[in-house]
Amino acid sequence: MKKLPLVILFVIILMVLISGLSDRGSHPGGGKNSELPPGQPEYVYRELYTEFPSSVPEEQMSHNNEKVFLEDNIQKSDEIILRLEDSLERLESEGNNVSDLGKMLTDYSSLVSDADLYLEKADSADSFSEKQKYVALSKDKMVQSDILLKRIFVDMHNYMPGPVEITANDSLDARGSGVIVLSGNLGINLSLSSGKFSAVDFEGDMVIDDDELVVPGMAAGAVVSSSDEALHNIVSYVDVQGNVSMSGSGMTIAVMGDNTVLHVIGSGEIQFYGNGSYYLDNSDTVKEGVWLSPIFETI
Repeated sequence: MKKLPLVILFVIILMVLISGLSDRGSHPGGGKNSELPPGQPEYVYRELYTEFPSSVPEEQMSHNNEKVFLEDNIQKSDEIILRLEDSLERLESEGNNVSDLGKMLTDYSSLVSDADLYLEKADSADSFSEKQKYVALSKDKMVQSDILLKRIFVDMHNYMPGPVEITANDSLDARGSGVIVLSGNLGINLSLSSGKFSAVDFEGDMVIDDDELVVPGMAAGAVVSSSDEALHNIVSYVDVQGNVSMSGSGMTIAVMGDNTVLHVIGSGEIQFYGNGSYYLDNSDTVKEGVWLSPIFETI
């Protein structure tokens, strides 16, 4: 079957490991309230900012939301830099030549640092137009850093072990905590105590049953997801728990979670990174395996 390493890494980077800049426009509802404060579903935003009118001009509110969003992404990027540094040290200690990756990581760190510096200048700016200028410059640096981060992850994929293959007569069960990436013609039952996942539908026939998936602290069925049909219909769920089932003839799923329980049938490939075990049943024999050490020391 056709392997999809670049797509897999694209999904992990943009939809699971960090909040990409494009996420701001992909919340359900769109329109005037599409630029939401991080972690706030649209209906919560409406209740907070329409029931109680604000004295802050809408342009200023949008500017402030964008600044908070950038601050959040810079913080996440700083965490990723630390993890990448640890990972490169480990790879180098194992005898790998990671000089090119090291150079890209230095450039990535510089872009994130510049973005942070521009936000500091925005805080001390004397006028609103000057604040807007520095926020725009910060956003540009973060866009460039996202592009470079994708290249870093694609190159790091060369150091990752191969996936577990599953055929039409097989079934696979797994349990653990970490990152799982699945691709192929699959039927999936997934349970999370907490986590996030994204799914890419390449054939247009993916079905997701999320009736038993919830966001902690919200009413049953209150699941916040986002999608982007321009990118092969990517659907992402963040900070959820419970059970979900998915099926489709051409899917790539990336999951990051704790106490994850997985059952899969179909044909495709599955990669496990973290702490856990899996059992592959092909009717004749049952193969037992453990999850691989993640490219990041901590998930």
